Parts: sequence; structure tokens; C-alpha cells
Amino acid sequence: MSEDLKPTQYAQHILEGLAHLDQGITIFDQNLKLVVWNRKFLEVYGYPPSLAYQGADFASFIEFNARAGDYGPGDAQAQVAERVDTARRFEKHRFERVRADGRVIEVVGTPLPNGGFVATYTDITEKVRQQEVLETLVRTRTQELRLSEERLSLIADEVPAGIAHVDKDMNILYANKRFARAYKKTPADVIGLNTSDVLYAKTLEESARFFEQARRGALVDFEMRLELPGGRFKDVRTLLRPGKPASGEVADFYLVSIDVTRRKSTMSALMRSQKMDALGRMASGISHDFNNLLTIILGNIVPLSEQLTDADLVEEFLIPAISAARRGSSLTKRLLTLARREQVDPVPTQIGEAISEIGALVQSSIPSSLKVELRQQDDLPMAMVDRSQLEMAILNLALNARDATQGTGKITIDTSAPDLSQEEAELFRITAGRYVRIRFSDDGCGMAPSLVEKIFEPFFTSKAAGSGSGLGLSMVYGFVQQSNGAICVDSAPGKGTTFTILLPEVCPMDLAAVDARPAPKTAAPPQQYQDGSTGQIVLLVEDDADVRRTIRRKIAGLGFPIVEAGDADEAMMLLEQLRDVGYVVSDVDMPGPRNGFDLARTVRRLTPEIRMVLMSGQNVQTPADLSSVPFLRKPFSEAELSQHLRVGEPQT
Repeated sequence: MSEDLKPTQYAQHILEGLAHLDQGITIFDQNLKLVVWNRKFLEVYGYPPSLAYQGADFASFIEFNARAGDYGPGDAQAQVAERVDTARRFEKHRFERVRADGRVIEVVGTPLPNGGFVATYTDITEKVRQQEVLETLVRTRTQELRLSEERLSLIADEVPAGIAHVDKDMNILYANKRFARAYKKTPADVIGLNTSDVLYAKTLEESARFFEQARRGALVDFEMRLELPGGRFKDVRTLLRPGKPASGEVADFYLVSIDVTRRKSTMSALMRSQKMDALGRMASGISHDFNNLLTIILGNIVPLSEQLTDADLVEEFLIPAISAARRGSSLTKRLLTLARREQVDPVPTQIGEAISEIGALVQSSIPSSLKVELRQQDDLPMAMVDRSQLEMAILNLALNARDATQGTGKITIDTSAPDLSQEEAELFRITAGRYVRIRFSDDGCGMAPSLVEKIFEPFFTSKAAGSGSGLGLSMVYGFVQQSNGAICVDSAPGKGTTFTILLPEVCPMDLAAVDARPAPKTAAPPQQYQDGSTGQIVLLVEDDADVRRTIRRKIAGLGFPIVEAGDADEAMMLLEQLRDVGYVVSDVDMPGPRNGFDLARTVRRLTPEIRMVLMSGQNVQTPADLSSVPFLRKPFSEAELSQHLRVGEPQT
């Protein structure tokens, strides 16, 4: 105590200092009599100044609170007695008192060494309200965060991509349903595992360098063929995104894998279609001129071979030339068929019966050491196909199997009739429904995936030079596409190859259309005179003089008198002048404003009694109104020509 201050002055200074505190303060002695207090104590509880004085009883303050309702309903004297008894224990205490008016008072009491206690009273009403607001805000934000996480989880599970979060040690921290389902697991099964426990060893090996780049902070995109459980393979585009910006330090990363199998398949089909279309335009463009050349070559060599008496000369030089020219014509036909510009005649076909007959043909076309086994489902439905093209397709597959097996092993042809669901049909880019399925399998050397992707491309072959044209499997593909079906191949080195062909079941409308076809007319034999001629003139319309000379020789050989024209206009002039023209044999492609089709329509309209025969070096599509007009594809033989030069009923 300062020597300049008396005890009463010292106490007065303490009281004045206490008056400036923001907290109420009291000191009660061992008899619970008030010793010290400040103005804030009175303000906190709303006590009147007269209630506080030296020696005021602790119970008087409790009674004021009870009557104010601070302790809730009940007997006020009992409430006072209970609290006075508690205070007499002089124990350290801390609690919050919610007053009747809603204000919250924090009370902290500390016992004194010589008895009694000192207590502080703090109005924390605003603090409590702020705390409640904060807690409400936290609850709201927590709920919103939970909803956001649920939405993000739902979105992550529904997006068409596998998503995973991988830490720097390659442990999976998160995986969505699609990622886990690809490996026949659930997200709970995958989370916590190392990538080496989930991904296949080959997948890890091929993607290790990309993962390492992502762990070092790089943005990585790549595509690869992914092996999955059950022997499945998918083409996947994977995006790797590091968990933090590039820094060179090892970090976690996010993985997003998108299945691009269908897109690649679609793009492959589109490219194949474009190649076919380009091939078709090329084949169509050259076939007319090429077949005209072959017409001239065959038209001169064949008669020459018949007139020469030196058999050795004919055998050594002419027969190979004739054979080569005919193979050239066959090659053109195959190109046009491959490019789907060849006219086909699809009819409802009993596939089971057809495969049985083709199986016997296949067995006779391959070495006896290569066996053919047929597995036929009973009651197969019919499919709308060109029977000859079906035979050629199966034969091409057999020849491919013969080379793959080196002539030794087994070919299995299995037929069934699955009912494809929408999901299954989408994989083949066909409509859902019932199909005839032909599985053609061999136990040969198989093919690597890189070869499987190119197997149907025109002119692609893995055989040695001169061992194949590369058109066989392309023709199979073209046949299936023309039949509105689908084809796929499953092969691996050393495991053989299986071609699966799906042909749609014939619908009732197809059967009705076939039943409504008119029966073909039988041509009458040519009418011959004593001099061997038919008496009817043939008007030959051809712009190429060499081709015209060759065809003229064939017509003359059949005993018909001939007149010639270089185009449709010249032909019409001759028809106006001549009365005995019985046939017009006309090329389709000619110079001038009118082609062979236009000429045929004019002849049919003005002189319906004259019979038309059209010819072309291309396999052109005959218009519907001229479907009854005979068509010859160059080069044709004299025998083929003679089938259409008959005296009979006019064409209608």
C-alpha cells in the first residue's frame, strides 16, 4: 500500500477502477455478505442501486432474480434456498444464465482463501447470438456441401467416363461407378487399392510413362487399347490431370477414361465406306473403257483361235491371252461388286439349307487335310440375300482359312438365330431384332490387332506378293453390307480367327414382294430362212468403231443383217428410213444429248414392235421403266448375245 494513501482512500480508488470494467464484479465474504461490487454488476442484472450496500445479503440478490423469473416457474423461496446452499459450499463455478428477458449472462465464481468468493458477470448475449448465427451458417454450409458432394458424386457416376483420383504413391483415393464396374468391382472395392492391384500388368506397362508425367505435374492425353476382365478389350482415351500446377514434384492426379471403341469403329466404318466409294467411282469410271478394250481383244482373238489350224500355236499363245482377258473382265466385275455397283438379286433364302450345300462346295475347294464341320440350329429363319454372293462370301472365308491353317486343321461353320437387343444391335450399328448368325471359325495362326483393323480394306493383304489380290475379304464385307447385315472378326495370334456374320430375318413384306414378281417370259427361237438369215435387220448403235466392228462380227455370225450407227440421233434417222429393223442393240454410254436409255424409251414409244437390247462396259442400274429390256455387260460372248436376239413378242 502506498504510504501517501490511507486505507479508505486506497479502497476508494479500487472501487472507482472497478466501476470502469465491462464486467460486473462482486466479492461476498464467508457469511455471504456483499463486500465489493461495481456499477456494471447492477446493470447486468438490472438491480436497483438500493439493493447493493456493504453487508447486503447474497440471498437478497437471488430473491430478486427469482421474482424476475430468471429461474423459471416454481416456488421462489425454494429457488432462493437451493442457490444459497450451493453458494455456501464456496466451490469454483462457471455457467451461463439465460434471463427471462432473453439476455445471457456468463457467471464465473472463484473461492477466496479466507472464505467467501469473487464473481464476475458478463453479458454475452450478442456473442451467443453471433455464435448461433455462425453455427446456423456452418450447418447450412455443411448441408449445402453435402448436397453438392452428392450431386457431384451422382454426376461422376452417370457421366460416360471412368473417373479416379490417384495419390502420389499410385493408391486410388476415389473411383466412380463406371471406373470400378469396368474391372467388375464397386467403388468401395477399389478405393484404397494400389493401381497395380486393379489395372492389368500390360496396361500399367504401357501407361506408366504417362502416369509419371502426370505425377510430375504435366497435363497428359493419350489413347490405348485396354484389356479388361473377361477377355474384353476397349479403345480408351485417357486424360490425366495433376492435383496441383506443374512443379516437378511428385503429386496426386485425376484420371478420366472415355470409351472410344464405338467412335473408332464408326470412324473406321466411315473411312472404309469412303474407300469403297472412291473405289466404286474408280471402277465405274474405268470399267466402260476397259471392257470395251476387252471386247475388242476377245472379239478378235477368239475367232482367230478358231480359224488357226496350228493347235500348238493356239495353245501356246492364244489360249493364255483369252484366259487373261477373261480374268480382266472378271476382275472388273469383282471391283464393281466390291464397290456395291454390281446389280444383285436378293431373294428370301433358307440359310441353313444354303450353308449345307455351300459346306460341301467348300470342302471340295480346299485340301482334304482341312476339315469342315457344320453346326446348324434347327428352324433357322430365312434371310434376304443374293445366293451366289453368299456362296462367294463363304468360299472367300474358306480360302482365307486355308491360307491361315496352311491347309491343315479344322473349319467350323456355326449357324444360329439370335434376337438382338437394342444394346447388342448398337455395337454392330444395326437395328434390333432377329438375325441369322453365321460364325465361320478356323484354328489357324490368327492375326494381331493391327491386322484385324485393316482386314476388310480393299487390296490389303498380309500374304506374300502375288499370293492374293486383297479383295476376297473386302468382297465379303461388301456382300454383308448390301444385305443390310453386319460382320465382325475376333482373332489373336496363335488362337485362330472367327468371322461373325449377322443377316436380318426376312420380314413378311419381303416375302410378299417376291411372290408378286411376274414370271419371266420365255423367248422364242429365231426364225430362220433358207439362206440361213433371220430376215430381220439388227441396228447396232456403238460410238467406238473398233468395238462396233467386233460386235458386228458376232451379230453377223448369228445370221442377222446389220446396219450401224455411231450415236442415238443417227440411229433414229436410220429407223425412220428402214422398215425391216427387228432389233436395236445399243450401248448405254454414248456421245450426244441422248444415251442408250433415252434411245430405248423413244423406240418403245414410236416403234414398240422393235426389240431393244442394251449393253455397257459398266454395270449400270437399269431404270425401272426399262427393267424388261435385256442387258449385256461387255465383254460378252456370241452365245450370250444370241439369247436375246430372238423373234418373239415385243417388249413392254
